[in-house]
Amino acid sequence: MTFLKKIGIVGAGNYGTAIAQCFSEKAEEVFLISEEETTSTDINQSHANPQYLPGIRLNDNISCSSTFSQIQNCDIIFLAVPTSVVLSICRQIKDFGISVPIVLCSKGFDVENGRLQSDLFEEILNNDYAIFSGPSFANEIAQGLPAGVNIAGKNFELSRNISKSLSTTTFKIEAINDYIGLQVAGALKNVLAIGCGILSGLKLGDNATAQLITNGIKEMAELAAALGGEEKTFFELGGVGDVILTCSSKRSRNILFGEHLAAGGNLENWKGALAEGAFAVEAIPLFREKYDLILKIFSRIHQIIHGKKPASEIIRE
Repeated sequence: MTFLKKIGIVGAGNYGTAIAQCFSEKAEEVFLISEEETTSTDINQSHANPQYLPGIRLNDNISCSSTFSQIQNCDIIFLAVPTSVVLSICRQIKDFGISVPIVLCSKGFDVENGRLQSDLFEEILNNDYAIFSGPSFANEIAQGLPAGVNIAGKNFELSRNISKSLSTTTFKIEAINDYIGLQVAGALKNVLAIGCGILSGLKLGDNATAQLITNGIKEMAELAAALGGEEKTFFELGGVGDVILTCSSKRSRNILFGEHLAAGGNLENWKGALAEGAFAVEAIPLFREKYDLILKIFSRIHQIIHGKKPASEIIRE
């Protein structure tokens, strides 16, 4: 697989549409799947997705459908959907008998069972798969600004071929071996960003934020090691690179959600964009119990979000 002619992407939100734009430079056809008829119409008729990527003209070889079967003949399928719907998408892939490789772009855990999403994949599907993660704000990559991500799976040859086939002059895909650590980093950097938002909202300063990020990365590596991952992954784009972006940019929805918590808000009255970290953190108590870990920082963030304890009180602890 040195060249992928037909790319399927499930999820036509900002990220799915952005990577479609990138991949359309290398593939002959890119097929997006969206549940929203208006999104499909906009992409097919106007070559745009104004709801999610305003101001971006999409390349002509990108199309969109609300019919899942449209991706049956693709060479590979990317899942750019919220973590909460990955299970249902996997079941659809199985029901349609789709056997091509699957690449997961969602960043989170199977929180109900306290495990990685790759474990969920292996339980339901026989497809080869890879994890796709790194510092890549959708609007920037859709504009062709420089960015890089990691890809990893059990089959390193698959990851390397995807890297060779779909990297562009401005969007680099670097293959690594550790699909476990890459998933842990991708999920927990969102949680850590919520913590940074809390510190920002409480006006506790940059020094406190630097301390939180440093100790948070240590805890991320600790959990990854318990699951069989590698510490060196946290020096990659999908590790420290993604942490830097998500924990420092005011465009990070997880930071904004953390500031909302610091102001006395909660998950129920949050009106902003989906903050994946609020749901990924639900797996922390299960991981702590299963692997006898402390994970002090992530446990405290879990208490604030789901234990509904005041952020200022937890921070003092």
